[in-house]
Amino acid sequence: MDVLLNVNNQSNGRDKLARLVQYASRLVWHQLEKKHANKYSIERIKGLENNLSSFRKVLRLGRCIDISYAALNTIHIQDPFLRISLTVSKIAHALFLYADHIVWLTRSGFLKTDSEQWNRTANKFWLLSITANLARDVYEILQVLQLNQTTLLKPSELLRGPVKSFDVNACIKHLYAIIYCHKDIFIDTIKNSCDIFIPLTALGLTKLNPSAIGALGTVSSLAALITIVKPITKLVPA
Repeated sequence: MDVLLNVNNQSNGRDKLARLVQYASRLVWHQLEKKHANKYSIERIKGLENNLSSFRKVLRLGRCIDISYAALNTIHIQDPFLRISLTVSKIAHALFLYADHIVWLTRSGFLKTDSEQWNRTANKFWLLSITANLARDVYEILQVLQLNQTTLLKPSELLRGPVKSFDVNACIKHLYAIIYCHKDIFIDTIKNSCDIFIPLTALGLTKLNPSAIGALGTVSSLAALITIVKPITKLVPA
């Protein structure tokens, strides 16, 4: 209960909780629709998803300014790859939120613009932000593997002797130990790997059904919540 209250006390935590229920709702209503369940129940769940989406847009109002300011900090990171990937991610995310604000204001009747075009623009910036985050995850993974390369099977070792001499169980245990020691990288990679398919599908670059999108969004939301509940699992610098 204390953990839930702690999450709820943070605006980012409330956003992630709402996101979790939002995507879980999408998964549920599509499964019910496939089973030809009661239409009233399906519409109620769809309504919950739409309300949570609007609620999250309100929670995020003005955050584009905060994230733009955060980009000023990432440009001072010493590692050049991290500096570029994180700065690109921050700027793209800020632009995504700005476009998302326009979408919400238009659909709420405050502005008169093409909301569909702005929504497409928002998804493009979101995709760019996630791609930069995934590039950073791959970079972090390669760094970890390089540090642990002496205990992993090298291609040259396959030529020295029979494959049966390779201890599979030992390798699996070692990989598990690496993941356990670098939970921050593992969680961030899972989150971004799931998230990337959402804008890809919205832009028509992939064709996933609402159940798949709902499942991916639920998993990525859970991963994000873990980093809020246990800050030690958050990949830094962020």
